[in-house]
Amino acid sequence: MQRREIAGIGIGKFLTGVIIAALVTGAAVFYLFYTGRFGGGSKLKLTSPARVGYEYSHLAADNNIVSDYLFSRSKRLIVEKGGDGVLAASSYTIAGRLVTQEATSSDVYGLSDQALLLKCYVRAGDRKNASALKKEVINRFRLPDGCYKAFVYSDEARSNEELILTSASIDWLDALMDYYISYGNNDDYHEIKRMSEILFDEKGRLRPEEISVAGYAESLYVGLDDAGSFEEESSIEQLYGTITGDVDSADAERNEIRQNVTGVLLSNINLRLIRDLESNGLIAQGAYETAVNAIKGGLAGSGYFYYAYSTAGEMDCGDYIYTGQHTGSIDISQHIKTMKNLAEAGELDNESFAAFKEQIMNSGRIYSEYVILTGNFSGGEAQGAYSDGLMLAYYMGDRDLYSMLSDTLGRRVATKSTSPALYMIFREENDRYVFYARENFAARLATS
Repeated sequence: MQRREIAGIGIGKFLTGVIIAALVTGAAVFYLFYTGRFGGGSKLKLTSPARVGYEYSHLAADNNIVSDYLFSRSKRLIVEKGGDGVLAASSYTIAGRLVTQEATSSDVYGLSDQALLLKCYVRAGDRKNASALKKEVINRFRLPDGCYKAFVYSDEARSNEELILTSASIDWLDALMDYYISYGNNDDYHEIKRMSEILFDEKGRLRPEEISVAGYAESLYVGLDDAGSFEEESSIEQLYGTITGDVDSADAERNEIRQNVTGVLLSNINLRLIRDLESNGLIAQGAYETAVNAIKGGLAGSGYFYYAYSTAGEMDCGDYIYTGQHTGSIDISQHIKTMKNLAEAGELDNESFAAFKEQIMNSGRIYSEYVILTGNFSGGEAQGAYSDGLMLAYYMGDRDLYSMLSDTLGRRVATKSTSPALYMIFREENDRYVFYARENFAARLATS
């Protein structure tokens, strides 16, 4: 009798152990299938996105940028009221003082804005909204050939517009990989693989696209082909194709034209993304080194610490275009984004960063253009560049610059307690307060 009881106890323990093991195994298999990580095809080793942490977020909060509150209000205004409940509108204008000045949404949904929102959801651990947004973007933005439209619209009449921008597609691929780290499945893996094949060629280079740049009429213009005739100490306007001679700004403006060129925007070369794609075999080996060389080769030189606007051809062609939106001027927003990409990968030269920091610490502002002929900054404030500047300061470990940029950006934070946009970043346009998705979502990521 005693032996049977002992045996019974042994069998009971054995059965209990088997049941527990089966449940654990079943749960593990379910999780692997649920997350899409069952099987070898979708295992990616990716760089975790940078998080600035308490020290830097506290500096931002001291200057009115309270990251959690900012994001909470942004979701309510830009997604729920201004968007369609899932997609984020590109901008939202709150009601004005007059009865006729009702709140209005842009009714435009940008792919880059959705990419930032997806990153914010992942940052917040909000799987439900992240998954819903990802599915909606794929459903509404993706074309039959796998490319993504840069914009979709509430207006049905504009639904057939199919503008494709490499910058927007790179942003979405980057966000999709961020999403993949936490919540991705095999479908997401294959989407990442498809996008990589579309955006990069067989050598791992970003494919060129058609870019519109400013230029001068022939009588005022020195083309890149003529650059070899100048001495090494020649000025940048001679070396890199701007006006020559004693020409006033009015003449220059009258003779400004638009030119379509084929090239790669240097600001689109996301080095961290390229390194991750290469290390996981999604693009060719050597892609990262090619990308780094392509950016560094675009540093102006001749005493000018500015990066080119784009290449003039393939990513590694060695020819560059330095002026983008306006002739004779460096686009500072693009320059900062390029520096940020370099700094994130530990590749930024100290001279360019020092020149940027000096300008900010002296003026407290980011100007939109650097005019080559005069050596002055102009064009008003580059209001959309501050978040990139904050991340640049963080990557370079510069608390003073981060604090200065936070101070300037924080002056555009809504502080009226009764405002529906309290804690959000605004722009004042035509006596109305407008809130842009990119500024608010990017600020969230740069301060948390």
